[in-house]
Amino acid sequence: MFEFFLVPAIIIFIGIIFILIAAGTKRQGKKKLAVCTAETKGTVVRWLHKKTINDYADSVDDIWFPVYAYDVEGKHYEEKSPVALSERGELYAETVLHYEPGNPTNFYANIGNYGCLILIFRLVGWILILGALVAMGIIYNMES
Repeated sequence: MFEFFLVPAIIIFIGIIFILIAAGTKRQGKKKLAVCTAETKGTVVRWLHKKTINDYADSVDDIWFPVYAYDVEGKHYEEKSPVALSERGELYAETVLHYEPGNPTNFYANIGNYGCLILIFRLVGWILILGALVAMGIIYNMES
């Protein structure tokens, strides 16, 4: 009877991993918000292209990193964003950058997008867990 519960248990474990990733992403975003308290205008001056190998689909994916130019206290910076995008965006697009006052190279743009990512990971995690629990209940009732 144990082998019938193995697959749902693995699915529950995967669901927990999704929820933990969501929690870690939220914590990381809060840390960034806490230290990056100053604002400046930034402009995308170029896009860095990188190819990544997708082991599951045996394909190569393209990702793009925006490079922002911005000025803080009379000093000019050009920094690559730590967040990659699946498509290259508009060149010379302006945005508000939030940076750490003591370390202007620590910055973020559009951290609000993390909220959507966190929500998706939480939903997927809970759907996996609840679906596996329902399956376990059905299996248990069929075996009884």
